[in-house]
Amino acid sequence: MISPVLTKEASASSSVYSRPLVHFTTSTWINDPCAPGYDPQTETYHLFYQCNPYGCEWGNMSWGHVTSKDLLSWTCGDNQPVLKPDQKYDKDGAFTGCFVPLNRPGKQLTVVYSSIQNLPFFWYAPPYPRGASGIALATSEDGGRTWNKPVCNPILSEEPDGVAVTGFRDPFLAPWPALDKLLNRAQAQCQLYGLVSGGVVGSGPTAFLYDVHPDDLTTWKYLGPLVDVEPRFQPSKKWSGNYGANWECTNFLTLQDASASRHFLIMGAEGDVERDHVKSYPLPDSFPARTVRAQLWMSGDLVRKEDGVRFQYQYGGYLDYGSYYAANSFLDPKSGRQIVHGWIPEEDIPLERAREKGWNGALAIPREVFLLTIPSVVKALHSPLSEICCVEFQSQSDSSISLHTLGVRPIFEVESWRKGCHQYQQMRTPLLLPQPSGKKRNLFSTTTPSWELEATVSFRPGCEAVGFHIRHNEDLSIRTTITFSLTNETITVDRGASTISSDMNKCSESGSFTLFTTSQSSDVDHEVPEETQEKLHLRIFSDADVLEVFANDRFALATMVYSDQYDGFHGGISAFASGGDESARFESIMVWDGLNGMKSVFTNEEDLNK
Repeated sequence: MISPVLTKEASASSSVYSRPLVHFTTSTWINDPCAPGYDPQTETYHLFYQCNPYGCEWGNMSWGHVTSKDLLSWTCGDNQPVLKPDQKYDKDGAFTGCFVPLNRPGKQLTVVYSSIQNLPFFWYAPPYPRGASGIALATSEDGGRTWNKPVCNPILSEEPDGVAVTGFRDPFLAPWPALDKLLNRAQAQCQLYGLVSGGVVGSGPTAFLYDVHPDDLTTWKYLGPLVDVEPRFQPSKKWSGNYGANWECTNFLTLQDASASRHFLIMGAEGDVERDHVKSYPLPDSFPARTVRAQLWMSGDLVRKEDGVRFQYQYGGYLDYGSYYAANSFLDPKSGRQIVHGWIPEEDIPLERAREKGWNGALAIPREVFLLTIPSVVKALHSPLSEICCVEFQSQSDSSISLHTLGVRPIFEVESWRKGCHQYQQMRTPLLLPQPSGKKRNLFSTTTPSWELEATVSFRPGCEAVGFHIRHNEDLSIRTTITFSLTNETITVDRGASTISSDMNKCSESGSFTLFTTSQSSDVDHEVPEETQEKLHLRIFSDADVLEVFANDRFALATMVYSDQYDGFHGGISAFASGGDESARFESIMVWDGLNGMKSVFTNEEDLNK
């Protein structure tokens, strides 16, 4: 059904501080997701997160812990951290780390974390204090309920000898069969490889590579820096992020589809080159600028050199174009998928507002990353294919070109949140925009803070832009606008009119995105192949302050949008387009309002036991 956008039956005003229902928050500061993993012995997913158990500001870095049987419904413990900075070697914080994959049954659970004993340190203020950060273990014998730190800690007390680093933290540990093959090792050995993120002064960001035997996690043999890129490496200002001067939370992975296999690194890049649309926004007086960082990825080749192993960059881009950061992944042994968790920070509001809300920061919806292949690519909307450096173009035997890139999408399980929603709305017939009359099309009204929209749009020549105004009032003076510009090849979230509050950063979030045209050979000899432009497939998750936007399984943008109210009078959804009349065809729009029946997917353990 199609509902009028604003009805007299609109629900009563929701609190401006409505808590997200499908994004994890807690009553404190949280940041990096840590040690995602799966225990086959108890069929349980584990996810940890950095937190300050004493307030909504950064500090006292500890680990909280949640568990799940299905990656959808999560159980929280007793709100007490499972790892605290309580040893000499981690007295200044338990920073980010990883879950050690279980390679045989009957073994204890183990996590590896950054043990910090000398703060502060910053990549931009050398020298980095030697031994400020080490690597330590924590183990559990009871399925993850309690954790202990062995006496062998720290297993690495400092960075490699003779290396002046810009950072040294965030261990990642996993098998890497491709590296086994490169080093002529039998994969039956189940060798593990460790990365510690950082950089080398004067040389650039990198991840330090270690050799680790699964039966002796206390011995890490240094193999050298994995990547050689210059500081602030940026192949394209439009299509690539700036790889900065120091890396955090670097993960390695090898992904494959039916016809190809590619190696990837995912990293958080710290730097000092901010994106123009963020840098140019006028901030309120005395309001601090965002931390300059980006969530990126690169694909490349593993090669042997005289001084070790190198990952040679081939192409790369953004894992997320918003404020999403500190992505941490694991290979799910149940499904074979690479699952990624990430953090959505709240740097755009004053600390006082976070304290009033009672939380600061959220974890994003779990995502799957995969190798995306698009066959028979002819062209993009405007950019020459040779300039789009976030994809690889591979010539095929039939002279066609296949595209490879890193795919990203919400895990399919989240579709179950649609069941039991308060209201399902859809268009009955396709919508053609813009109309000659210029009349806006108010389509739906959401009455809850938590909803999902899915849309498919096709285009005729002459279309310039399409999008949605969401969370808007009757005259659109309050709105958040999501726009796909075919002209500029960008998707933008405009937050400038999202609230009447002025004490916050309402800069836009924006990222590069294009549509590809493909050709399909005809069965008739000498007939010109038919060319087809792909459609825009858009998914939007709005969950109180959190907004996540996905497009065509290869674009993601997560951010915070602080609306004044979450009710039917401020829940309008309108579609728009610009350019030639009826040049955009909204083939389908569906809205699920009140995800998961407006019940949180996070439950306290004590509530389950009542």
